[in-house]
Amino acid sequence: MYRKAGLAGLVPLAALLAPASSAWGAEAAETLQGDFDSAMQAIETDRLRTARQKLEALLAGNPSLHRARLELARVHYLSADFEKARVEAERVLADPNTPPGVRTTVLAFLAQVGEDEKRQGQRHSWTPSLFAGFMYDDNANIGPRNDVVDLGPVAEASLPREDVAWVLNPAVAHIWNPGRRFSAGEHDGSFIWQTEASAYYRGYFDEDDFNLGVLTLRTGPAWVVPRHWRAWIGLQADQIWFGGDDLALFARVNPGITWNIGKATELTLEGSLGHRDFRDDENSGREGDFSGADLTLTRYFNERRWALQAGIGFANFDADEDRFGYSSPHGHVGAIAEAWTGGTVFGRIGYANYDFDGVEPVYGFGRDDDELGFALGFEHEFRGGALQNWSLLGNWIFTDNDSNAGIYEYDRHTVNLGLSREF
Repeated sequence: MYRKAGLAGLVPLAALLAPASSAWGAEAAETLQGDFDSAMQAIETDRLRTARQKLEALLAGNPSLHRARLELARVHYLSADFEKARVEAERVLADPNTPPGVRTTVLAFLAQVGEDEKRQGQRHSWTPSLFAGFMYDDNANIGPRNDVVDLGPVAEASLPREDVAWVLNPAVAHIWNPGRRFSAGEHDGSFIWQTEASAYYRGYFDEDDFNLGVLTLRTGPAWVVPRHWRAWIGLQADQIWFGGDDLALFARVNPGITWNIGKATELTLEGSLGHRDFRDDENSGREGDFSGADLTLTRYFNERRWALQAGIGFANFDADEDRFGYSSPHGHVGAIAEAWTGGTVFGRIGYANYDFDGVEPVYGFGRDDDELGFALGFEHEFRGGALQNWSLLGNWIFTDNDSNAGIYEYDRHTVNLGLSREF
């Protein structure tokens, strides 16, 4: 989140001792250097609270040790306490004996601090966005997902309906930063509140019985310790319309946490608890409670120019009618990479098993589905011309659902292409 301040290695500590370093005894100077080296080791091992305590103790008895004061400013900066970082750096500038080379470096550091302090000082941050495009669907009558709406009679499921749809997805995200900080071991963190509202609509040109509309509102707190971990609780509601009719309201809570393991690895654990409330009689048996958890590992390479990801999870849906309830272990692997200037590509393979609870009335046995999915896509950000700041997004998604109940077997290809922008 914050760039590493470049103050280390300015000049040796001895060169910044209070006037006439010769006034210091050799033993005292050695002790000072040892204390300073101990503080520097704490910084390098990312023990910022320990480093701050050591530097403050060193400066308490030797307030003119500017090299130590600059390192204290860097520790405050790395802790995102920009006000204290600025105060310490300005004290060094105020000393007329500060060397010109050091003064230049400190001025650059203060400019960086001011930039980040201004960004952190924004109490409210709004980010509107828009996606508009088209979607080709070779099996539109499957609906949003095979566990959300009834596939209908065998004839409908076995005869895919091909169509093209227009897609519109406006959204607005808001972050409220009350300026509250907290201690987390050797580090400090910040508290924020995140909110997002979005509307999605997919309108088919011919098969309008399968038009899909979703209005989503998500809000909740987050706790962020830069470079170490971030945690959140999301309260989300999705109002769904299908074929022009009010289909359902899904409500859920999503707690989660991401740990930074070293500089290039992230581990994310996210849970979900929710309720699906269907409005129409045809799908009333699908009403019920949903729970699940996912664990995802992401590894970055080449200064985050590309990454690999793998995840596993488990979901359970307890429906009012047993044949719609299920348990579902699932997993995925994927990769994303910078492929050209302003462009990224990604790929993903996913698998899920749906072991349904009840007996299918037509077949006389419980349904068991294996869903295999493939996705390939790209994003290109235009950095000039009429489309500057817009991005071109495209993807191909293939789903192969294999079921022991033939009515639920299907293949589906969708291709999406459109333009997106944050404002």
